[in-house]
Amino acid sequence: MSTKKSTATATPVDAAVTAGKETFEQMTKIGQDAAQKNMEQAMSMAKDNVEKASQTLFKGYEQVNTLAQGNYEAVSKSFGILSKGFEDLSKAWMTYTQGTVDSSMAFGKQVLGAKSLNEVVDLQNTFTKSAFDSFVAESTKLSEMSVKTASEAIEPLKARVDETVETLSRPLAA
Repeated sequence: MSTKKSTATATPVDAAVTAGKETFEQMTKIGQDAAQKNMEQAMSMAKDNVEKASQTLFKGYEQVNTLAQGNYEAVSKSFGILSKGFEDLSKAWMTYTQGTVDSSMAFGKQVLGAKSLNEVVDLQNTFTKSAFDSFVAESTKLSEMSVKTASEAIEPLKARVDETVETLSRPLAA
């Protein structure tokens, strides 16, 4: 009889333990499901954020690459303008130098053909004034050519600086 009594007493305890165990399992299952759902949401958000950051990074890289290519082209264009300007200046200087040599030769012939010292002095005064006027005119011309060349050569660079500042001052579009 004592065995039946303990079996009868164990049944409500077993029922309570079973009910507690089921409750615990349900709570654990609910907790696991919630944790799994939260983990999936966190992973999805992390993936989205990484994709957005990658896209922004690649856009930034493409933008910098495009700017660098444009800068290279502007510098090349500027050097081309400078080269052409220096060529023109050299030609103008050589033309002036040739003209100066020619006028000096002509002056020398005139001096050798002079009949008096007064005539030599007059020739010298005329030649000196003419040479000085020619030098001032040619210097002005060469100076204007230099300024024009420098202004033209700086334009592509100035345009690139303006574009780069404008581009970099804008935020990247996501």
